[in-house]
Amino acid sequence: MIPCEELAKLSLSTKVDYCAKALSGERVFYLLVYAFLAADEVSQRKLETVFNTDMFKTLFNISLDAKVTHGSISTRLSKTSLLFFEEAYGIVYQRFSQLYTMEEALPMNLIRVDSSMVAETCNKLKKGFTVGRKPGGGKTSRKQIKYTMAYDGFAAKLTEVFSDSTYLSEDMAMPEVLAQLIKKDSMHENLYVLDRGFSSLENYDNVTKQQGKFVGRIKTNRKMEVVRSLKA
Repeated sequence: MIPCEELAKLSLSTKVDYCAKALSGERVFYLLVYAFLAADEVSQRKLETVFNTDMFKTLFNISLDAKVTHGSISTRLSKTSLLFFEEAYGIVYQRFSQLYTMEEALPMNLIRVDSSMVAETCNKLKKGFTVGRKPGGGKTSRKQIKYTMAYDGFAAKLTEVFSDSTYLSEDMAMPEVLAQLIKKDSMHENLYVLDRGFSSLENYDNVTKQQGKFVGRIKTNRKMEVVRSLKA
Protein backbone atom coordinates (compact mmCIF):
# COMPACT_ATOMS: atom_id res chain seq x y z
CA MET A 1 0.00 0.00 0.00
CA ILE A 2 2.98 2.35 0.43
CA PRO A 3 4.06 3.75 -2.98
CA CYS A 4 7.78 2.99 -2.75
CA GLU A 5 8.69 4.53 -6.12
CA GLU A 6 7.00 7.81 -5.23
CA LEU A 7 8.76 7.90 -1.86
CA ALA A 8 12.10 7.36 -3.62
CA LYS A 9 11.40 10.30 -5.93
CA LEU A 10 10.35 12.39 -2.94
CA SER A 11 13.63 11.58 -1.19
CA LEU A 12 15.52 12.93 -4.20
CA SER A 13 13.42 16.08 -4.61
CA THR A 14 13.63 17.02 -0.91
CA LYS A 15 17.32 15.97 -0.64
CA VAL A 16 16.43 14.22 2.58
CA ASP A 17 19.17 11.59 2.11
CA TYR A 18 22.07 14.04 2.02
CA CYS A 19 24.91 12.50 4.09
CA ALA A 20 22.59 9.67 5.23
CA LYS A 21 23.67 6.03 5.00
CA ALA A 22 21.72 3.37 6.90
CA LEU A 23 18.81 5.64 7.80
CA SER A 24 17.55 6.95 4.46
CA GLY A 25 14.37 9.02 4.36
CA GLU A 26 12.38 6.05 3.09
CA ARG A 27 13.63 3.79 5.88
CA VAL A 28 12.84 6.36 8.56
CA PHE A 29 9.32 6.68 7.15
CA TYR A 30 8.87 2.88 7.07
CA LEU A 31 10.25 2.64 10.60
CA LEU A 32 7.82 5.18 12.02
CA VAL A 33 4.80 3.67 10.27
CA TYR A 34 5.69 0.11 11.30
CA ALA A 35 6.48 1.11 14.89
CA PHE A 36 3.19 2.97 15.36
CA LEU A 37 1.32 -0.09 14.08
CA ALA A 38 3.32 -2.77 15.91
CA ALA A 39 4.32 -1.18 19.22
CA ASP A 40 2.20 -0.07 22.18
CA GLU A 41 4.46 2.92 22.79
CA VAL A 42 6.94 4.62 20.47
CA SER A 43 10.23 6.05 21.70
CA GLN A 44 13.70 6.32 20.20
CA ARG A 45 14.78 3.15 22.01
CA LYS A 46 11.67 1.36 20.77
CA LEU A 47 12.48 2.50 17.22
CA GLU A 48 15.97 1.07 17.66
CA THR A 49 14.52 -2.28 18.75
CA VAL A 50 12.03 -2.35 15.87
CA PHE A 51 14.65 -1.51 13.22
CA ASN A 52 17.00 -4.23 14.43
CA THR A 53 14.38 -7.01 14.17
CA ASP A 54 14.59 -9.46 11.28
CA MET A 55 10.86 -8.99 10.62
CA PHE A 56 11.20 -5.27 9.89
CA LYS A 57 14.29 -5.75 7.73
CA THR A 58 12.64 -8.54 5.73
CA LEU A 59 9.44 -6.57 5.14
CA PHE A 60 11.28 -3.52 3.82
CA ASN A 61 14.15 -5.24 2.01
CA ILE A 62 16.90 -4.13 4.40
CA SER A 63 20.08 -6.15 4.91
CA LEU A 64 19.93 -8.33 8.02
CA ASP A 65 23.38 -7.03 8.95
CA ALA A 66 22.17 -3.40 9.16
CA LYS A 67 22.15 -1.99 12.69
CA VAL A 68 21.17 1.39 14.15
CA THR A 69 21.21 2.89 17.64
CA HIS A 70 18.67 5.14 19.32
CA GLY A 71 21.28 7.91 19.23
CA SER A 72 21.60 7.72 15.44
CA ILE A 73 17.80 7.68 15.15
CA SER A 74 17.59 10.80 17.33
CA THR A 75 20.18 12.61 15.20
CA ARG A 76 18.49 11.54 11.96
CA LEU A 77 15.06 12.73 13.08
CA SER A 78 16.45 16.10 14.15
CA LYS A 79 18.08 16.59 10.74
CA THR A 80 15.29 15.28 8.51
CA SER A 81 13.20 17.87 6.68
CA LEU A 82 9.62 18.02 7.92
CA LEU A 83 8.58 18.66 4.32
CA PHE A 84 9.56 15.08 3.46
CA PHE A 85 7.25 13.60 6.10
CA GLU A 86 4.42 15.99 5.22
CA GLU A 87 4.51 15.13 1.52
CA ALA A 88 5.04 11.41 2.22
CA TYR A 89 1.92 11.40 4.39
CA GLY A 90 0.01 13.15 1.61
CA ILE A 91 1.08 10.50 -0.92
CA VAL A 92 -0.04 7.62 1.31
CA TYR A 93 -3.30 9.36 2.27
CA GLN A 94 -4.13 9.95 -1.39
CA ARG A 95 -3.43 6.30 -2.20
CA PHE A 96 -5.77 5.05 0.54
CA SER A 97 -8.46 7.60 -0.34
CA GLN A 98 -8.64 6.22 -3.87
CA LEU A 99 -9.73 2.85 -2.45
CA TYR A 100 -12.99 4.23 -1.02
CA THR A 101 -16.17 4.87 -2.99
CA MET A 102 -18.30 7.91 -2.21
CA GLU A 103 -20.77 5.69 -0.32
CA GLU A 104 -17.97 4.29 1.84
CA ALA A 105 -16.52 7.74 2.46
CA LEU A 106 -19.79 9.39 3.57
CA PRO A 107 -19.69 8.03 7.17
CA MET A 108 -16.26 9.67 7.49
CA ASN A 109 -17.59 13.21 7.05
CA LEU A 110 -17.47 13.74 10.82
CA ILE A 111 -14.27 15.75 11.44
CA ARG A 112 -13.01 16.03 15.03
CA VAL A 113 -10.86 19.10 15.69
CA ASP A 114 -8.90 19.35 18.93
CA SER A 115 -5.57 20.47 20.40
CA SER A 116 -3.00 18.94 22.72
CA MET A 117 -0.17 20.63 24.59
CA VAL A 118 3.11 18.69 24.52
CA ALA A 119 6.02 19.52 26.84
CA GLU A 120 9.67 19.11 25.92
CA THR A 121 12.63 19.17 28.31
CA CYS A 122 16.41 19.40 27.99
CA ASN A 123 16.12 22.64 26.01
CA LYS A 124 14.95 20.82 22.88
CA LEU A 125 12.65 23.67 21.91
CA LYS A 126 14.06 27.07 21.01
CA LYS A 127 10.56 28.52 21.03
CA GLY A 128 7.38 27.51 22.81
CA PHE A 129 4.81 28.29 25.50
CA THR A 130 5.84 28.60 29.13
CA VAL A 131 2.90 27.44 31.21
CA GLY A 132 2.59 27.11 34.98
CA ARG A 133 5.13 27.64 37.77
CA LYS A 134 7.55 25.50 39.68
CA PRO A 135 6.88 24.68 43.34
CA GLY A 136 8.01 27.66 45.41
CA GLY A 137 6.83 30.29 42.98
CA GLY A 138 9.61 30.10 40.38
CA LYS A 139 8.77 29.93 36.70
CA THR A 140 9.20 26.62 34.94
CA SER A 141 11.87 26.38 32.22
CA ARG A 142 10.03 23.63 30.39
CA LYS A 143 8.53 24.78 27.10
CA GLN A 144 5.41 23.42 25.44
CA ILE A 145 4.03 23.42 21.92
CA LYS A 146 0.47 22.91 20.74
CA TYR A 147 -0.62 20.36 18.16
CA THR A 148 -4.03 21.11 16.66
CA MET A 149 -5.36 18.24 14.59
CA ALA A 150 -8.40 17.35 12.53
CA TYR A 151 -9.25 13.64 12.46
CA ASP A 152 -11.94 11.96 10.36
CA GLY A 153 -11.87 8.49 11.95
CA PHE A 154 -9.56 7.22 9.22
CA ALA A 155 -6.57 9.55 9.27
CA ALA A 156 -5.49 13.09 10.08
CA LYS A 157 -7.04 15.56 7.66
CA LEU A 158 -4.88 18.46 8.78
CA THR A 159 -2.29 19.17 11.46
CA GLU A 160 -0.77 22.44 12.64
CA VAL A 161 1.98 23.00 15.21
CA PHE A 162 1.86 26.26 17.20
CA SER A 163 4.71 27.63 19.32
CA ASP A 164 3.82 31.31 19.53
CA SER A 165 2.10 32.36 22.76
CA THR A 166 -0.67 33.97 20.68
CA TYR A 167 -2.04 30.50 20.02
CA LEU A 168 -2.25 29.44 23.64
CA SER A 169 -5.97 30.22 23.37
CA GLU A 170 -8.06 27.72 21.42
CA ASP A 171 -9.99 30.67 20.02
CA MET A 172 -6.82 31.51 18.09
CA ALA A 173 -5.47 28.07 17.16
CA MET A 174 -8.60 26.13 16.18
CA PRO A 175 -10.13 28.80 13.88
CA GLU A 176 -6.93 28.83 11.83
CA VAL A 177 -7.11 25.07 11.27
CA LEU A 178 -10.87 25.14 10.72
CA ALA A 179 -10.57 27.83 8.03
CA GLN A 180 -8.15 25.62 6.08
CA LEU A 181 -10.47 22.61 6.41
CA ILE A 182 -13.52 24.51 5.17
CA LYS A 183 -11.54 25.88 2.22
CA LYS A 184 -10.69 22.32 1.14
CA ASP A 185 -14.27 21.14 1.75
CA SER A 186 -15.65 22.82 -1.39
CA MET A 187 -18.93 20.85 -1.27
CA HIS A 188 -19.41 21.67 2.44
CA GLU A 189 -20.21 18.04 3.25
CA ASN A 190 -18.25 17.79 6.50
CA LEU A 191 -19.55 18.33 10.01
CA TYR A 192 -16.84 19.70 12.33
CA VAL A 193 -16.92 18.68 15.99
CA LEU A 194 -15.20 21.39 18.05
CA ASP A 195 -13.72 21.61 21.51
CA ARG A 196 -15.30 23.90 24.13
CA GLY A 197 -12.29 26.22 23.83
CA PHE A 198 -13.72 27.39 20.50
CA SER A 199 -16.15 29.88 21.99
CA SER A 200 -15.81 33.32 20.41
CA LEU A 201 -18.98 34.58 18.72
CA GLU A 202 -16.82 36.15 16.04
CA ASN A 203 -15.34 32.73 15.26
CA TYR A 204 -18.83 31.21 15.07
CA ASP A 205 -19.86 33.95 12.64
CA ASN A 206 -16.78 33.38 10.47
CA VAL A 207 -17.50 29.66 10.16
CA THR A 208 -21.15 30.38 9.30
CA LYS A 209 -20.13 32.91 6.64
CA GLN A 210 -17.89 30.27 5.08
CA GLN A 211 -20.88 27.86 5.04
CA GLY A 212 -19.15 25.47 7.40
CA LYS A 213 -21.27 23.10 9.49
CA PHE A 214 -20.15 22.55 13.07
CA VAL A 215 -21.23 21.39 16.50
CA GLY A 216 -19.69 22.27 19.85
CA ARG A 217 -20.40 23.20 23.45
CA ILE A 218 -21.07 26.84 24.22
CA LYS A 219 -20.46 28.56 27.54
CA THR A 220 -23.31 28.38 30.02
CA ASN A 221 -23.49 32.17 30.40
CA ARG A 222 -24.44 32.73 26.74
CA LYS A 223 -27.54 34.75 25.90
CA MET A 224 -29.63 32.72 23.48
CA GLU A 225 -32.67 33.31 21.35
CA VAL A 226 -34.88 30.24 20.93
CA VAL A 227 -35.78 29.85 17.25
CA ARG A 228 -38.04 26.85 17.76
CA SER A 229 -38.43 24.06 20.28
CA LEU A 230 -37.80 20.43 19.29
CA LYS A 231 -39.60 19.07 22.33
CA ALA A 232 -42.71 17.00 21.58
